[in-house]
Amino acid sequence: MKLLSACCAVLFLLPFQAQAWSNHSMGSSLALAPLPGMSDESIEVESLERFLTAEEQELQVLLDEQEAFARAHFDGYPERPDSLRWQPGAPDRKSAFLQALRINPEIRLAYFIQALPGVLPGQRQRLEASAVTVSRQLSMWNDWRFYGVSEGEKLSPLAITSTAADEPDYGHDINLFSDNPGKVGALYNFGPQPFGDARFEYSSQAPFHIGYYHESPLVFAAGPFLTRTYPQWRAYQYFGLARFAFEQGHPYWGYRFLGWGLHYIQDLTQPYHSTVLPGETTAGLIWTAAKALAGFPEDKQAAIERVATRHTEVEKYQLRWLRSELATGDAQRPLLMSYINQGKDAQYPAFDYRYLRDTVAYESRQQADQFDALIGKWLVEQPTPGDFSKGNQQAAPKPDAQLQQLIIELIGHFGAHTRNAVRAVSPQP
Repeated sequence: MKLLSACCAVLFLLPFQAQAWSNHSMGSSLALAPLPGMSDESIEVESLERFLTAEEQELQVLLDEQEAFARAHFDGYPERPDSLRWQPGAPDRKSAFLQALRINPEIRLAYFIQALPGVLPGQRQRLEASAVTVSRQLSMWNDWRFYGVSEGEKLSPLAITSTAADEPDYGHDINLFSDNPGKVGALYNFGPQPFGDARFEYSSQAPFHIGYYHESPLVFAAGPFLTRTYPQWRAYQYFGLARFAFEQGHPYWGYRFLGWGLHYIQDLTQPYHSTVLPGETTAGLIWTAAKALAGFPEDKQAAIERVATRHTEVEKYQLRWLRSELATGDAQRPLLMSYINQGKDAQYPAFDYRYLRDTVAYESRQQADQFDALIGKWLVEQPTPGDFSKGNQQAAPKPDAQLQQLIIELIGHFGAHTRNAVRAVSPQP
């Protein structure tokens, strides 16, 4: 048991991906476009201050109900301190609201839309990434296109929801643990960060965007910190806010909260977000730990590098593939169709607070080992780094038919679960 615990502790000093499936706005736009009414530009942009002022009394009731439900239904839930309870009449409503939700109070919460490649944003001002994200490392956002919108402007539910689906990666869940930089970690009662590598800026969001719900009891017994993951709670929290906003007559914030909740559903469709170590058995973990403790750490280091490399490379590959299919302008391309195809939507159980854990994460976990193995096979077949084409360009990755087919299947899950959540939470047309 000590060996397995030691192995888990080492393996989780990893550079976790900030994103699953690259860009949530692109995928959400494709997945939700077929739903009736989503493209109608009929929703008026409303400020957060206006929403909070209008609903401050009822909001206290909702957040108290959510807190009571979480304490009763989420195992290991870290209770919200009473000092953070939402109070009507707070002098700084925005900060009080964000702290009542226990998210990073420094997030930008800009009013903007993210434009898809090839889609013209109209006469809107392009925003720098620093206007929408708290990240200090802005290079990863250079390819996303953010455009400002004004209060009172009319937008479509599709634009609001798909833009918001990417927002939790802009800093919502950064530095919330007691040993993280900043002030709120000491207030939020999440305790020390359970896993991740503090050298990486986005490491602290990993326990909120990863859900280890279906590992063996032996793994959880050896590494109980692995149970401290919170995407199910975050999704419940945001979907509840979305329903409330719709019911109270604030559709802009209904769709924006809805997009925030979708993010966590979508993250869990990526097998590396639902699985402790794809491709490794419990026995393999024990053997790796034993050799490392005996002074032979080579297998341990290889496991760390394998997971980090495969996760990173398949994300880059999926994004390149998605962009190339969007550039064709052909909606019938296989990857694009996998986002859009509604054929399997009705095959899943009814959507409720257990859906992320019992349906999305379970399905993703079942395909993790196959996914990891196919990525490994595909990487072996790639050009040697430094190989260049005749045009003096880095040689493009070679596709693998089996890996592509599995990505198409997983993206199909992304689309189906996204639509099922929207059908369950948003007003019916």
